[in-house]
Amino acid sequence: MSQGFKSVNLAIVFLSLIGTNSYNQEIQEDHFDLNPGNQGRKIENIIRLNISDSEYETIRSITGEKVLISTRRIIINGDTLKPDEISTRGQSSLMFKRKSLSFSLKSEASFRYGDRTDSLKKFSLLNLSMDKYYCRNRLAFEMMETLRIFELFNTFCELQINESSEGIFLIIERPEDWALRVKKSPLVIRRGYDHRIDKTKADNKTDRTDTKKYLGYYRQIYRSLGDYKGEELYAALSEYIDMDFYMKWLAFNFLVHNGDYSDEVFFYIDPEIKKYRIIPWDYDDIFAISPHEGSAERNKIIGDKLIFSSEDLLDTKIATDPYLYEVYLKNLKKVMDMLSPDSLKKCIGDTYAELYPFFSNIEIIRNSQFDYYKDANLDNLKEYLSKIYLILKASRNSCLEYLERRNN
Repeated sequence: MSQGFKSVNLAIVFLSLIGTNSYNQEIQEDHFDLNPGNQGRKIENIIRLNISDSEYETIRSITGEKVLISTRRIIINGDTLKPDEISTRGQSSLMFKRKSLSFSLKSEASFRYGDRTDSLKKFSLLNLSMDKYYCRNRLAFEMMETLRIFELFNTFCELQINESSEGIFLIIERPEDWALRVKKSPLVIRRGYDHRIDKTKADNKTDRTDTKKYLGYYRQIYRSLGDYKGEELYAALSEYIDMDFYMKWLAFNFLVHNGDYSDEVFFYIDPEIKKYRIIPWDYDDIFAISPHEGSAERNKIIGDKLIFSSEDLLDTKIATDPYLYEVYLKNLKKVMDMLSPDSLKKCIGDTYAELYPFFSNIEIIRNSQFDYYKDANLDNLKEYLSKIYLILKASRNSCLEYLERRNN
């Protein structure tokens, strides 16, 4: 095993410290206070539903099956709105009592996040039932906003059904809706395992000829992997996808040790550059010890390369083609530079400040008893976010040290 991989693997050592007190000395050496200013924060978004008792019981008890919700009106931040459709959504999240929901409204709902507001007719409400202390997704999105590789509006809210709190949820615009609405994309694809196309959504103005052309662009990305190598391969791929954008996302996944991401990404045609860019999705499985396919399989395929998973062929090619990997390392360096210790502190502090009023409300936080992590409270959240900072700083510093040694 190379010295470079041993250095980067120091982050795994810190990951193993989660749940212990071995990090206390590190906190003392680089402490940042999560408390100031947070006590004045209020819950900014509340969604209220009223449904029949029988329907409510069905939603809570049914597992693994999507169901429609019948209601004539919903109240969002004091505004009464009429829905087109409300349904449960997701895959793993359907196994929990608190269900993720998909909303389609007849008119726009207004949401707030600090000084930022947005109005949406279609959005998802994520139950965060597998998201430790409800912070991983929001923190990852905050960090990717800093990297300018994520733009979807997202913010926490409380859901109330029949006047009772259902706990903390994350409001987020659906990736395909954002791409069509904001970016005016002609076509959006969700990538599945083995780079198959799991789902497509085209703009109403996109004709069949253009749809076929753009689907061909996506398939050509993977065909190119066997047809070219080196600089010629990079040029061929760059005809169809913004490679620097993709590599920054890949580098971020390495930093946060995202354990499951090959099928958690959307590809959309950016009409300004006439090629694909991506929309990251689902970050409740970060800070994983090993990727989805397992460390042994990953190491057999890509060895000591600074890419966390070997599950997708494009990622594997980036790791194993010397020219592509050099370009990737340059993007990795940019990601580490942009996510400075001060930037990390800000992202973590902002996440804590957003969650503070929810965790301070006993009626809201008691819903954690129905989720995977049942010990959600302010002390545990604060302790966990302090550990996360040390993990991220260790991973970042290890990468930068390795890159510096490699370049000297």
